[in-house]
Amino acid sequence: MPATGTKDWAAALRTPRGRWSVIGGGAAVVSALAVGIGLWAASGTPDEPYPDDVHAAAPGCDLVPADQVEALLGEAVHDTDTTGPLHGGEHTACAWTTHGDGDGGTLRVGLSARFTDPSEDPLVTGEERTAETHGASVPENGEEVELPRGEAHVWSGQVPGTVELAHHVDNLLVRISYAGYSDDSPDEGRDEVVELAAGMGESL
Repeated sequence: MPATGTKDWAAALRTPRGRWSVIGGGAAVVSALAVGIGLWAASGTPDEPYPDDVHAAAPGCDLVPADQVEALLGEAVHDTDTTGPLHGGEHTACAWTTHGDGDGGTLRVGLSARFTDPSEDPLVTGEERTAETHGASVPENGEEVELPRGEAHVWSGQVPGTVELAHHVDNLLVRISYAGYSDDSPDEGRDEVVELAAGMGESL
């Protein structure tokens, strides 16, 4: 017989507010894990870009098309917009949230520019570092998808109702975490995230 706590948890998942609370908490866990592999967190002394690094800085949150954010979340609040040093580069963190009982959800975007390390012999380029970090972030169920530029993978997050995407162009890594589609339409959520990544890629 299920415990009372289990019943309460299941009941909460059946309400929009409860679903967003769980998804939001799950997104926080995902973000915390990403910090461990250097995708979302910035710390330490800023590193300098190398002359051959295509992206000499991490783009700002304005890279994310506002009309696509609105299409995903409706009237969302822009909760996070920060840029700072990342070990071996620079990182921008962006987050939007729709509050209330209706449709909506959360969108998190991380933009990480990784710089060439000239101290290594042989030299390790920023693009090589970005590709390595990209590969480390993709789980076994990550599906390769085609975008106008760069390599991308998309997968269902550990929390029901979430989609994750990793995409790198030159020495820039883009990470997207979207929680907002119905559990009954995972393909729709996947397609929307891929479309968002494609829209961002047009500006790179």
